[in-house]
This record gives sequence, structure tokens and C-alpha cells, in this order.
Amino acid sequence: MADENAPWSSRLVSLYPSRKPPEPQLDTAGERGVLRDRILAAGFDALVCFVVIEAPLLWVLDVVSAGQFGESALFWVVAVAGLLPLVSTYAFAFEWQYSRTPGKVWQRLITVSDDGTPCTLFASALRNLARYLDYLGVPPLALGVAIAAFDDEGKRVGDRMAETVVVRSR
Repeated sequence: MADENAPWSSRLVSLYPSRKPPEPQLDTAGERGVLRDRILAAGFDALVCFVVIEAPLLWVLDVVSAGQFGESALFWVVAVAGLLPLVSTYAFAFEWQYSRTPGKVWQRLITVSDDGTPCTLFASALRNLARYLDYLGVPPLALGVAIAAFDDEGKRVGDRMAETVVVRSR
């Protein structure tokens, strides 16, 4: 973790996952604090996806349509519908390559296989495809949070299917 007195830019860079994942603390699976931190991490990751990727694309669509797109109800439909696959793809790529997203780095969490080994391509793909089941709730993600809250290991459906768990990192 970056020094709290360091400039904001170096603290921001420390959110990017390193190639070598930290050691997972498997005994933290199912802790209520881990679920809270997963929610915060997911919110951070969704915000990054929106600000860095989606908002600029929506702006381009609005410019190309001479301002008509931004004033229509379709704008919000595209914004919400576009964010869901964007967040899932973002999470898939980061978890496959680094076993954690920048939001999980911020919250000191890591996604690993049940045996503690790094998340694989297949496991990351499966758990993030199953994220669409979580989106079925109202509000979105309510179903995934509810399932994880009542699971002894804090697993949502995607974690069960992919045999993964999100735990604290050392």
C-alpha cells in the first residue's frame, strides 16, 4: 500500500495490480468485512469503468448526434446497459491476469481458487459470466450480495460455479 503522505498520483498508481499476486488469507473467507469491502471494490471498479471508458464514448455519441443523443431517454438506457458488460469484461481481464481488480487492490482483496492458487482464465470467465445472474436483482447486484451474505464462505453464484473465493490478501 502506498504511503499516505505520498502524492495522490503515486497512491493512484499503487491501485494497479502487480504481476505477482499477494498471498491470500483463506481463513478470511466469509468474514462480513470482506463482503463489505467487496461491495466497495465493485463500486470503485464500476466508477473507473464509467469515467475512464464509458463516459468518453457517450460524449462522442452525443457529439456525433449533434446533442440529440444526450437529450434522449436512450442515453440512459445505453449508459446503464453498456456499463454491465463493460464491468464484467474489466473484472474478467483483471482477475485472469492479476487475480484482482484495482478496486480489490484498494480493499486488499484477492480472488483465488478454493485451494488458494491464482484465478485461472476459465475460473475468471465463469465467475464473471455468472455476474449477469447478480444483475437480475433490484437494485442490480442485490441478488449476488444476498447470496454471498448467507453463504458461509461469502461466495456468490459465480464463485460457486468457478470454485473461487474472495479473501483478504497479506
